Amino acid sequence: MPTLLQTWALPAALLAVANISATWYNVVSREVPEPYLDEFFHIPQAQKYCQGDYSWDPKITTPPGFYGILRMLRTPTTTSFGQPRNGTLPKESSDTSDPSIFSDANTALNIALFPPLFFFSALFYTDVMSTLIVLLSYSVFLKGKAAPPSVLADFSVVILGVLALLFRQTNIFWVAIFPAGLGVIDALKAAAPSSASLATQSPSEVLKKSWGEGYVHDSSVEDASPQDYALLLLSVALAALGKPLLVLRVALSYVVLLGLFAGFVVWNGSVVLGDKSAHTATLHLPQMLYIWPYIAFFSAPLLLGPALKTAIALVPRQLMPTVTANSPSYTSEKLPALLISSLFVIGAFAAVHFNTIIHPYTLADNRHYVFYVFRILRRHPVTKYLVVPVYSVCAWLAVQALSTASNGEQALEKARDTTRPTSGESHRTPCKISFIFIWLVATTLSVITAPLVEPRYFIIPWIIWRLHVQSPASLSREGQPLNAVYDVRIGLETLWMLVIDATVTYIFIYRGFTWPGEPGKVQRFLW
Repeated sequence: MPTLLQTWALPAALLAVANISATWYNVVSREVPEPYLDEFFHIPQAQKYCQGDYSWDPKITTPPGFYGILRMLRTPTTTSFGQPRNGTLPKESSDTSDPSIFSDANTALNIALFPPLFFFSALFYTDVMSTLIVLLSYSVFLKGKAAPPSVLADFSVVILGVLALLFRQTNIFWVAIFPAGLGVIDALKAAAPSSASLATQSPSEVLKKSWGEGYVHDSSVEDASPQDYALLLLSVALAALGKPLLVLRVALSYVVLLGLFAGFVVWNGSVVLGDKSAHTATLHLPQMLYIWPYIAFFSAPLLLGPALKTAIALVPRQLMPTVTANSPSYTSEKLPALLISSLFVIGAFAAVHFNTIIHPYTLADNRHYVFYVFRILRRHPVTKYLVVPVYSVCAWLAVQALSTASNGEQALEKARDTTRPTSGESHRTPCKISFIFIWLVATTLSVITAPLVEPRYFIIPWIIWRLHVQSPASLSREGQPLNAVYDVRIGLETLWMLVIDATVTYIFIYRGFTWPGEPGKVQRFLW
């Protein structure tokens, strides 16, 4: 029997997002009535489309998907119109007695409040709508895993993918590469015989099974070692070689999307539409270092548990019984593998030394917070090297946050065999290392070609990562009291998001400044 709290959890979250967004929109419309920054280009272009004029502003780099939608909706052409509201991954469930529904609704609220995304919900930027389409595409992928293959499903994938590309070109990695990788691995695992006992077998036996029977070695994050990641790649390659038609069938619609995108790039002569000279694709590996403190900062409440447990694991054995007297589960916490940590640090130092790129826009515009981050990094030649350990620690914590056991769920892990799934199967199983690998591939491809460092570039990678951070409710048993499975971290995360949002919006509205070269014109801080 669902409780009142469970029944109204999602409507309450939606109502909260609507009210907070409306308040923020009204404040911006009142205090910043004129187009600001990129709005200066986007709004006139949208107004042209609404008037039937399809001439293009050469300073705009993204496709005209947003403007096309506004033209179809016939939105009035004013300076503050058509702003989309935050959207999160839809989750349909007819089981309102699901004990995880409150945590799920709270998580959806937190994602909607994610500061780099929420901030632009009141400005005329494409980020919110672009993110919504990508998440809709991911939702279709998740639902399609339980359905038989069909031409209609493939057609939906292509249509949604093209729509996502009309908002932002880098979405190709999230509507094609990411779901294709996950889909192929899932299909190979489903086609292989059950091999639960292989966990105790040698790598050679695992690979022999992969070649002979198509077995895919895919450990849960909490049980994985560096060897498991290597076995994942090798076993997927061997299994795919044995089932090429299956791989082609699963990836066909995504291959079509990639083909369409490649055709666009050839026709356009570049990935971006306008301002090509300032947005030339280049190799910028440190982008994959910046994302880890980004995740750690915005998701600090979710990383406190892994951080504390890792710190406890460093306590000398003689003191361990005293430290863990009231928390015996902490004794099983593992430390970062020496091999992986060493490779990460060496690679990070090399990337920082040989490939640090600071775009002229970053140094020229003090309205962005990134300007001040790089001013700190450039204060002394050694500073950029000193933060490499920070990148490493943040990366470790972000991965550990995906681990069921590291979030204090050992008891639930032991009871998993007797646990009855509630709803949304993809949200109820422990996170696998295959997700981490495919997520890293998609994130890397989407950001390392950008010379400019912007918090907005990491919005989709963060959201996809956040959707896979499980709470105790994810593996709870039916009938368990809500207060026994609610994850307090999610509530702290809500407060943290609100604090950041309130601070950033206050600074944007009430802490403006002027440039000597443009007296009387208010400049404002933003992401």
